[in-house]
Amino acid sequence: MSTTYQPGDVEPISGSYVHTEVEGVNHRIYFEENGPEDGIPLLCQHTAGNNCQEWRHLLTDEQITEEFRVIAHDLPYHGKSVPPTTQKWWTDDYTMTAEKFTETLVNLADALELEDPIYMGSSMGGNIALELADWYPERFRALIGLECGAHSPGFYIDWLDHPEVNTTEVNAYSCWGLMAPQSPEQTKRETMYLYEQGATGVFKGDLYYYSVDHDYRDKLDQVNADECPLYIANGEYDYLTTPEDGRQTAAGIGEGATAIELAEIGHFPMSEHPELFNAYIREILADITGDRDEELPDVLEPDDVGIELHQRGPAREKPAE
Repeated sequence: MSTTYQPGDVEPISGSYVHTEVEGVNHRIYFEENGPEDGIPLLCQHTAGNNCQEWRHLLTDEQITEEFRVIAHDLPYHGKSVPPTTQKWWTDDYTMTAEKFTETLVNLADALELEDPIYMGSSMGGNIALELADWYPERFRALIGLECGAHSPGFYIDWLDHPEVNTTEVNAYSCWGLMAPQSPEQTKRETMYLYEQGATGVFKGDLYYYSVDHDYRDKLDQVNADECPLYIANGEYDYLTTPEDGRQTAAGIGEGATAIELAEIGHFPMSEHPELFNAYIREILADITGDRDEELPDVLEPDDVGIELHQRGPAREKPAE
């Protein structure tokens, strides 16, 4: 689990900027990292409209950073990655597409000279794992799609950048409902707080990719999970991309795709309940590196990873067989 720090302690996370090109434009991308320089690179992608602070608890997990070089970045226009200085970016609406998203991730990995990295992303960062496995399977050791589905319609909404709508507050409270009721209130509130920091229109622009441009319902046979292992791990309480969605997506892909349900957690696992998530993700990482003797279970439970929940939520209603 992540370390508890006292006044005067300096966390081992370091922050830097790297320049990389996306669609012919030079971008200054901010990233934070922790772990040995020669560790297995683990590239972590934040959710729509958010930033790399979602991964701060993973970045300070001593068990994970002993073996892995954990890198969490801010996409262009997010967090500390400001818009490009060479463009009149304010004259166009920000819009994320699958091609732009994958190019950003691959070029970032190239700019950081990451050799055989593992990619992990959540929500829109989980969905893009399908495009990465389809278009760039040779670039990654493995892909972990958290809250991943073949199609996530209905969230590209016009009024998400309306001047009469407090979009940061709307975004934050809509995300509150996606988290498990038993996740700690402090970390759920922090997840909301991070959503209140986004620039107007960025969350909406990300949702164009999430709900419009990403649709693999009829293309799952194109996903090369046999060449690059793909893990689809969806939280029990995520109603956008349910564990059932994850299982159906993995079944449609076939060889090399593994679906895991993460019990007692919701749509923002790494930030809403970091202690439980970090324990879960150690199991998946151990499977990738070959350090796990048994196959991953269909459902990872807190008891499986030695986490005792002080409160369990109401059972999620699941679709009939």
